[in-house]
Amino acid sequence: MRFMMSFIMIMLSFSSIAQDSKEPVTKPQLQSPEALVASFEKMHQELMPVVAVADMFYGCNKAAGGEDYSFETLINDMDKEQLATKLTTCLGSDSLASDEALDFGIMACFADMVSDMEEAEQTTRLNQVREVLKELPREQRQSNFTQCVNNQTLKYLPPMPLSPK
Repeated sequence: MRFMMSFIMIMLSFSSIAQDSKEPVTKPQLQSPEALVASFEKMHQELMPVVAVADMFYGCNKAAGGEDYSFETLINDMDKEQLATKLTTCLGSDSLASDEALDFGIMACFADMVSDMEEAEQTTRLNQVREVLKELPREQRQSNFTQCVNNQTLKYLPPMPLSPK
């Protein structure tokens, strides 16, 4: 019994020494929900035009039989100026505001959005989009493109920092 008491006393003293040597544990400073939302909105708004240009270039480039780029490369790796130049070159005499550029963008955006589906399902969906595009007026196509790019942009946002820089 005396041995057991001595053992417990020694263990308690070690425990007390170990606790004294520990630095106080502090929780990381987290951003307020409002700050996180503001940061997310800013990142999303800055990335949306890049995604839109990437979509238009991707669609144009694919139609022209150009070099095969991934959306990841176009959006996250390629310089914005280089991407814009490639799009302008690919479009040739068509402007960024042309129906052709818009349709390239819509088709590419939807292609990226269905890229996780099986190939046969992708083909079916993209053929459906192509058929619907023929019937939609420009305003609706523009609205659909904006909505698609808005959703697609979420896929390419970098991770959100939890603490302020």
